[in-house]
Amino acid sequence: MNRRGVPSPGDVLRLLGAQRVVPVLRNADAADAVATARACARGGARVVELTCSTPDVERAIAELAGDEGMVVGLGTIADAVRVAGAVAAGARFVVSYTAPPGFVAAAREAGVLAIPGAFTPTEVAACARDGARAVKLFPARALGPAVVRDLRTVLPGVPLLVTGGIGARAQDVAPWLEAGALAVGLGGALGTAAADGAGEVERRLRAALGHPA
Repeated sequence: MNRRGVPSPGDVLRLLGAQRVVPVLRNADAADAVATARACARGGARVVELTCSTPDVERAIAELAGDEGMVVGLGTIADAVRVAGAVAAGARFVVSYTAPPGFVAAAREAGVLAIPGAFTPTEVAACARDGARAVKLFPARALGPAVVRDLRTVLPGVPLLVTGGIGARAQDVAPWLEAGALAVGLGGALGTAAADGAGEVERRLRAALGHPA
């Protein structure tokens, strides 16, 4: 933490690794994003990733950033330009499904963690050379946990956040963590407060963490 109590990129990386499951939220509006994120926090996940597909997502980030202990990131970022607005709203990490030019540099300049996306060993290595401290492996369902294990063998210094098509049960999450993933991102499997109810989102999150109610 810095002197203002704001988590550094290293702090955020450690929090992601400690939490192990990261909600990746796609919502119909900012209000639903806030409600869903708070349900996840009650379920044990205070590090959450909102996404650019949510309308007015910066407003949701700003509201959640004021919640004690909440660490909010913005994902599905397609270009480096979006980083500044996310950070201004209160995001402490930024995530992309690809590796936009200047993305890692923009995040470094803003003092936040950048997690660019990759699919192949070549792309993961390129992200690491660009200065990324972690890489998003996407879409995970097209790869399988064995790929994580193999990548960790040749690129042991690159933490991997795996997302895309992973179920919200402990048995769905465990193989990825056992293979060496830093954390697992869960999206559609968690649902949303508006569509499924905040209580159901909380229940699914607890189940994914291995702590069913």
